[in-house]
Amino acid sequence: MHAFVFHLMRGDLPRVRTSAAELTRIVREHDLRLFRAFDEFFDGWATADGGALAHGLEGMRRGAESLRKQNALVFDGLIKIALSEAEVRAGDPGRALAIIDETLAAVDRIGYRSFEAELHRARGELLHGRDPVHPAPAEEAFKTAIAIAKQQGARSLGLRAALSLANLYQSTGRATDAHAVLSPALEGFPPSAEMPEIVEGRALLTALAETEEVKAEAQRRQRRQDLQVGMANALLQGRGIHAPET
Repeated sequence: MHAFVFHLMRGDLPRVRTSAAELTRIVREHDLRLFRAFDEFFDGWATADGGALAHGLEGMRRGAESLRKQNALVFDGLIKIALSEAEVRAGDPGRALAIIDETLAAVDRIGYRSFEAELHRARGELLHGRDPVHPAPAEEAFKTAIAIAKQQGARSLGLRAALSLANLYQSTGRATDAHAVLSPALEGFPPSAEMPEIVEGRALLTALAETEEVKAEAQRRQRRQDLQVGMANALLQGRGIHAPET
């Protein structure tokens, strides 16, 4: 199930379809009531992404509602994100945003925060998609996601949020801000085909580094560092190592 949800979060349709078929077989063979709800949801997700959006969305809604009634909250955040994305494709971004907001309210009420950062990131994507001319609310949602991921030590979720924020900054002509938020988020992550956000993030960072704005900022930082080193050496030579200003 964890691998299933991992593929869902990254939108890996081929693997979700394969896993959905296997889950259906197991659920029917052993009559697993709880997993029947997961089966209905994931089968609906694969159906919706396969072209039958309306039919698949109904299955996703029924599965999500069944999981709610059973208090199956382990993957609730990711389930609701996938559902909200399907609602957007069906032309109802308002309903999609309401789903995310209701799920975040449940997070605060229940205290189960495993996917809280990812929920805020998804909320930012919804806000930006609905009103790209006014990016401030989406920016705030992405920053909240980054802060929560940092507090929880969830670096992969932090990277996803940082990438969303960097894309927003790039789209609004803020290359320096995009580079500044993405560079530290990528530190320590080796290239991995299992995490496309790493590949996308590195490609974006490379592109940003080639912009005149980012190059100019790097030169300013280097001049400032050189000045600080020069001042430190001057104080050391002129006032001595024990002087307060040194």
